[in-house]
Amino acid sequence: MINIDKQSRVPAYEQIKNQLMTLILVGTFPPHSQLPSIRSITASAGLNINTVKKAFSDLESYGVIYTVPGKGSFVSEKAFSNDTVKQSALSDISSAVETARAKGIRKQEIIEILNKIYTEEETEQ
Repeated sequence: MINIDKQSRVPAYEQIKNQLMTLILVGTFPPHSQLPSIRSITASAGLNINTVKKAFSDLESYGVIYTVPGKGSFVSEKAFSNDTVKQSALSDISSAVETARAKGIRKQEIIEILNKIYTEEETEQ
C-alpha cells in the first residue's frame, strides 16, 4: 500500500505522509477508519520504525489522524478541513517556486508543470 522510492530526494517519512494523506483524501481510509499500524508499514516498506513514527506524528500534529493508545491510529473526522494541512502545502509550494525561480526557471515553465500535473490527475480519476 505504501511504496517508498529509495532513489527519491523526498525523505521516506514525507513519502509515507504524502501517500497516507492521498489515500485519506480519495476515500480509501474514511473518517474514523483505522490506518495500517506503524509496525506493518515499517515491515512492508523495509524502513526504520522511527521514520514511520515521524510520518504519523506529523499527520497527528496536522489533525489528519488521531491515536488511541493500545488501539492504533485513525482518520480524523475533519482530516482536511483543518487549515494546517493547506497552509503547510502552500508553504511547500512557495518554497519550491522560490527555489525554482532562483535556479532560472521561468514563471511560464512553472505554470506548464502545474497544468501537466493537474491534467494527469484528472485523467487518472
